Amino acid sequence: MKKIKGNSVSIGVAIGKAKIINKHELYIKNKKILKSEIKFELSRFKEDVKFVINELDKLIQDYTYSKENRDILESHKLILQDPEFNKRISILISEDQNCLEQAINTYFTEAIDIFSNVNNKYLSHKVNDFEDVAYRLLSHIKGERKDILEDVDENSILIMENISPSFVTTVFDKNIQGLCTERGSRNSHSSIIARSMNLPMLVNTMGLLGNIKDGEDLIIDGNDGYVIISPTKSVLKKYEAICKKEKNIQKGLLSLIDKESITKDGKKIKLMSNIEIPQEIDQVLKYNSTGIGLFRTEFLFIDREDLPTEEEQYKIYKDIVEQCKPNPVTIRTIDVGGDKLSNILNITYEQNPNLGCRGIRISLQNIPIFKQQIKAILRANIHGNIKIMFPMISGVEELLKVKEIIKICSKELINAGITFNADMELGAMIEIPSAVITSDLIAEECDFLSIGTNDLIQYILAVDRDNQSISDYYKPTHPSVIRSIKLTVDNAHKHGIKVAVCGEMASEKEYVKLLLALGVDELSVSPGRLLLIKKEIINCDIAKMKLKLEKILSCKTSTDVDKLL
Repeated sequence: MKKIKGNSVSIGVAIGKAKIINKHELYIKNKKILKSEIKFELSRFKEDVKFVINELDKLIQDYTYSKENRDILESHKLILQDPEFNKRISILISEDQNCLEQAINTYFTEAIDIFSNVNNKYLSHKVNDFEDVAYRLLSHIKGERKDILEDVDENSILIMENISPSFVTTVFDKNIQGLCTERGSRNSHSSIIARSMNLPMLVNTMGLLGNIKDGEDLIIDGNDGYVIISPTKSVLKKYEAICKKEKNIQKGLLSLIDKESITKDGKKIKLMSNIEIPQEIDQVLKYNSTGIGLFRTEFLFIDREDLPTEEEQYKIYKDIVEQCKPNPVTIRTIDVGGDKLSNILNITYEQNPNLGCRGIRISLQNIPIFKQQIKAILRANIHGNIKIMFPMISGVEELLKVKEIIKICSKELINAGITFNADMELGAMIEIPSAVITSDLIAEECDFLSIGTNDLIQYILAVDRDNQSISDYYKPTHPSVIRSIKLTVDNAHKHGIKVAVCGEMASEKEYVKLLLALGVDELSVSPGRLLLIKKEIINCDIAKMKLKLEKILSCKTSTDVDKLL
C-alpha cells in the first residue's frame, strides 16, 4: 500500500480501479509544401477549424451543466476564432510554405512556451486550455482520433498527468468515481468544473504515474487530500465503512430539512450556506437553507481574459437573490489576490500574495472595477434581500472609504436613471489580527460581522494553510484563535450587532458547540454539510457548554482544548 499527498479539489471519498489515461502521441513532421498547394492547405485549415468549433458546440450542448463549464469551452472556441491565430497560420502556410499540421503545431508550441515561461498563475492555467485546443485540432486533422474512454466505466478512477476542461465534461457522462492528476491546481478550469459536478478529485499528486499500475485498487480521500494505492484489506474496509456511513448519515439527515435549527436550551441559530458558483443554489434550496451567508464572487474574475461587466454581474446576483427570496444573500466583494488578476490589472508579481494586494486592498486600488461590482449589487438588491460584506478589512479607515464609494455609486445610478436599492446591511470580514484587536471600532461602522476562520487561523498563527510541510501548525483550537473569536463576538454584541462564522470551522461538527458557547449568532457552511451541522445545533445545550468554556479559555495548548471538546 502507498499513500501520495495531493491537493483536494472537491471533498469526498472515491473507491475504484485505476484507469491510466495517456493521450495518443501525435507525430508532426516538418513538411514544406509547393506554392500550388497553398490554396488547398488554407482551405483545409478553414474547414478543420469549422469542424472543431462545431464539435465544441456539441460538447457545450450535451455535456455542460453550468455557466462556468460553458464559458470555459466557449473560451476554447475563442482561441480558434482569434484573428491573430488565423493570421499567423495563414502566414506560416502562405509565406513559410509549412503544411497545415506543421503550421498549427508551430503556432501552439510558441503560444504554450510563452504562457509556460511567465511567472503568472492565471497565464499558467491557460497552458492547459491551449494544449487542449491544439490536441483536439491536430488529432482531427491527422485523422488519429482514438476513443481513450472505451474501457472507462462507473468503477473507474482516472489517472492522468493533467486533464483538460473539455475532457472533464466528457468523462462526467461516464459516471466515473473520481479523478487524480499529477499536475494542475485547485483554481484551474478543469478543477472548477470537477468541483461544480461534485466529482472527487485530487491535483498536484506528484509521482503518481510512476507509482501506479492500470487496474490497481485505488482510494481518493478528498477530505484529507490523499490517494491510496493498493490499499490493504483493513484500509479498504475502513473507507468502505466511511462511504457507507456517510451515505446512511446523509439519508438520515434528510428528515431535518424542514426542522428549525434551535438548540436544546431554546436558542435559534441562523444556519446559512456558503456558495462559490451560482449552480450551488440548487443545493441551498434543496436543504432549505435560511439564506446565503457567503456568496464568493471570485468565479466572476479569475481564469478569464477580461473583466466582468456591471450588467453581467447584475444578472448573476439578481438570479441568485430572486431564488433565495425572502432569505438574505450575503455577497462578499471580490476576495482574490493580484496574482490571479495580474493579466488584466497589470499588477506586478508578488513574493507573498497572501500578504499583498488582495481582498479589499485590490478593490480600493482599482476603484472603477470596485464601483462596477457595487453598482451591480445595488441594482440586484431591488429583487430581494442582499447583505454586502468586505474581505480582509484591517481597520475602520477601509470601511469609511467603502461607505463613501457606495454613496458615489448611488449618486451615479440616480443620475443615470437606473433603479436600485441602497438599503442593505453592511458587514466586515474578521480574518486578520488587526481586525480582531479593533473589532470594537469596526463594529461601530457595521451592521454585522462575519469571521472567516480559514484566514484568521492562517494569519494569527503565521501558517500558510496550503503548505503541507507545516500543516501541523494549522490549529483551529489554538488558544489565540479561540480568544480572538470571543473578543470579536463580545465587541460586536456590545454594539448590538450579530456575528456569523463562515469559515471551515463552522462546517466541522466538532467545533459547532464551541462556537455557539463563544456567542456566535449565525453559522454559514458548505451546502453539503448544512444538515450535519443542523443536527449538531439541535443537539447542543449552550448553557451546558458554557460551563466548559471557562476551562477552555484557560487552556494553554490546542491539545488541552481538543481533550475538553
